[in-house]
Amino acid sequence: MTPDENKFLYELEERYWWFAGMRKIVAAMLDRAMPAGPLRILDAGCGTGLMLSWLRRYSAGGPTFGLDYSSEALGFSAQRGERGLVEGSIADLPFPNACFDLVTTFDVLDSFEVADVSKPFGELARVLKPGGVILLRVPAFQYLYGRHDRAVYTKHRYRTSELQERLAAQGLVVERATYANTILFPVAALWRMLTRSVGGDPQSDVRPLPRAIRWLNPVLAALLGIEAAWLRHTRWRLPFGLSAIALARKPAGATAS
Repeated sequence: MTPDENKFLYELEERYWWFAGMRKIVAAMLDRAMPAGPLRILDAGCGTGLMLSWLRRYSAGGPTFGLDYSSEALGFSAQRGERGLVEGSIADLPFPNACFDLVTTFDVLDSFEVADVSKPFGELARVLKPGGVILLRVPAFQYLYGRHDRAVYTKHRYRTSELQERLAAQGLVVERATYANTILFPVAALWRMLTRSVGGDPQSDVRPLPRAIRWLNPVLAALLGIEAAWLRHTRWRLPFGLSAIALARKPAGATAS
């Protein structure tokens, strides 16, 4: 990401509706999937670091590591008090085989060209312990590609079927795949398509709400909360959305590669 985008993330991650709502959705996916701790956790592409502290709810005292390609992003993570920080690429993880019980990566795999993405998928699977869980989130639907994606260096937006195929190719068992940010999808998709050809510098959609409509922040977060409740209490997936999410597990008898 650009320096400006990292700064916005650092300032907005805790309270901004999208981040707050997505944390509820992640919890709905992970809560039933995680074994009792202590667990070793890796957030691959940890960015400015808020998810590292949030993910400790699953570690039960085990170590939590954050990896990012950007030293600037890791600097923001350090400002949050995080210590288990490693600079590196998810395409070449500096960790031994089968060393993590949970691996997460949020909106990172989309930064690779489709022809190159097998390597990071393979690396994420390699460092996962047998029986371990991996949770991936990426932007959804390539036809929505626009200036937001250019600002955050997205190369490809995914369908859930693509995530499932990539995970299965690594010998992982996909337990759940769904879209998210479904309720707001029609409005957001229209906005993305209308602004696709707008000139000027690329700009992320993650920006503070204008003061006059900041009252919408908890309302929008609540809409994502409804989706989280759906995923928590039913086994049905959300049929479309701005994000694609998949949860998979490495078979207990798998050997390190």
